[in-house]
Amino acid sequence: MTNASMTFGRPARLTIPRGALWFANGAAMLIEALRRLDRWQLNAGKHEPRTPDEVLEWATRIEHREPGFASDLRAAALRAMDGVGR
Repeated sequence: MTNASMTFGRPARLTIPRGALWFANGAAMLIEALRRLDRWQLNAGKHEPRTPDEVLEWATRIEHREPGFASDLRAAALRAMDGVGR
């Protein structure tokens, strides 16, 4: 018995098509840019007032749309301002 090697056709080589890596990198960059844009837009409207003065400004801005909520905000801000002076 002899050790003979047998080959069946050419060995399979995986070749990446020309430009595929550029396309993949470009697609990844585009997806990341869209994700950043989405996060920026979601966070843009999340400004929360932190001081009683900011709450009063917010109440003034929304008074024409939601007068009841604006009056509640105004009352809470004035209570907080009154409590600070004590």
